[in-house]
Amino acid sequence: MSTGHCNLQGGVIAMTMSRYLLSRAIWISAACLCCALVVALGLAVRAIGDERRGADAMALLIPRLSALQMAAPAEREAHFAALRAINASAQMRHLWLHLEDAKGQVLVSAPASRDSSAWGGLLALAGLSADAARLESRWEIRTRDGATYRAALRWNPESEIQEASDDVAGNLAVLAVYSALLLFGIHWAVGRALAPLQQILAAIRRYEHKDYSVRLPPMRTREMDQIRRALNHLAGVLDETQAERRALSRKLLTAQESERARLARELHDEFGQVLTAMRADAAYLVRKSVHEPVLQLVANDLAGHCARIQREVSHLLHRLRPHGVQPDGRLASVERLLQDLVQAWRDQPGQQTQVDYEVALGGVAPGADLVLTLYRMTQEALTNVMRHAGARRVAIRIAATAAGEAVRWSVEDDGQGIADVAARGPIWARCTSKLPLLRPLPRQAAA
Repeated sequence: MSTGHCNLQGGVIAMTMSRYLLSRAIWISAACLCCALVVALGLAVRAIGDERRGADAMALLIPRLSALQMAAPAEREAHFAALRAINASAQMRHLWLHLEDAKGQVLVSAPASRDSSAWGGLLALAGLSADAARLESRWEIRTRDGATYRAALRWNPESEIQEASDDVAGNLAVLAVYSALLLFGIHWAVGRALAPLQQILAAIRRYEHKDYSVRLPPMRTREMDQIRRALNHLAGVLDETQAERRALSRKLLTAQESERARLARELHDEFGQVLTAMRADAAYLVRKSVHEPVLQLVANDLAGHCARIQREVSHLLHRLRPHGVQPDGRLASVERLLQDLVQAWRDQPGQQTQVDYEVALGGVAPGADLVLTLYRMTQEALTNVMRHAGARRVAIRIAATAAGEAVRWSVEDDGQGIADVAARGPIWARCTSKLPLLRPLPRQAAA
């Protein structure tokens, strides 16, 4: 086998599309020829049967004419009836018997001619109608009692045309069977050759949904196999790239959370103690400056400033370290984190935006990285809504897919959106790509 046309891919011989179709066409043509041969043999058997019946009819005709010479007058009518039956059966191919007595009375004649119909048109087209009467053989039959009968075997053009039409119909039947089988075979062969396209399209649809785990099996034809190898290579590269991006995202997330935790500890340990001491000092000054109104006013202002700074630090600590973080570093559930986050937004002074949330994870238990990522995404989305959207209502939804292999996250509001829709896509793409251990799904987020 020439290596220029075929090669071995995973135990499957991959040949070119043209060679594959040519090999299938050879087998299909051979099968069609066999079927056509069977039909032709059937038609030949039928033609042989017609010839045999014509010979039998001629074999019956000659003895009847011979017996007519020796028959008595009373017996002759039976012979005439038998001869008429032979004519009427139309089994005597290509010939008619014409018999008349000495007075010209026709005793046995051919059936009514169909020359006036389409048969006549065919005969006229062939120029045979005018010659039909001359194409005959005549002789006289003399009986023992001296009676004379004139017999003639005339050419039967209708029989010839019928035989020719049967031959044409038979040939057309053979061609029709051959053509139908050939077309069916070609349809089957082309369908088999292009069947891998369905697998290729299915794989591409999976790639569109960021599922690069699918790999195509070896294909029969070289062209399809080359496409298969290219797609498998592309899927492998994209899968590795996505895995690297997820690993980097997890590292960045870990680094960010570590930095937030460090800042939260420093704020709590350093600023917390200092602010507590300052508030205590301010309270002491307020109590000791009862008789000095100006000094007491300054002390009250100082106490107020300390309280406000402490509230801001507390709020900042909450943003850096969610309330759901346990002392040992473990995270609470998504529901608990969202509940605390939403309640913190509701408790802000002057806050009039209605914030609703829904968590429908079913039996899915997200990991700590995913829980924290969902929390941070929701926190950032709420911040953007409150600062820029001017919305009156915000709806947060976190739900697992039916198969439980991914989580859908969406934030919707009734405020003013981003004017450039094209610029909005990459923002949410970056958000969804940060979900660790989560296969990104088609975008379903709005803010």
